[in-house]
Amino acid sequence: KNKGELRIDQFKKYVYVFTPKGDIKQLARGATPVDFAYSIHKDLGNACVGVTVNGDFQKLSYELKDGDRVEIKTLKHKKLPSPDWLDFVKTRKGREEIRKALRKDSERKELS
Repeated sequence: KNKGELRIDQFKKYVYVFTPKGDIKQLARGATPVDFAYSIHKDLGNACVGVTVNGDFQKLSYELKDGDRVEIKTLKHKKLPSPDWLDFVKTRKGREEIRKALRKDSERKELS
């Protein structure tokens, strides 16, 4: 492949989305709003209960597209991710944070 083709392939590996403040986030292509939330902070991911994309409510499993403006909806008292999220989260960081939170909760329950 020539250099131009390699550059295009590299861009196909990622999706570029916007935060509510207009900052750009680069995520793996196929990433979901849950991946987006965990890319910002683990607490945002764990407290996530919904999302708007370009002002419209979407499922947490929605596949983000270039240029989407993503706003995560949270609840203060929600501290645990759903185990079901592991079925659709695409990024390693997202999967690791979900597993870590679920493992900590399981260990906490065993001790009490």
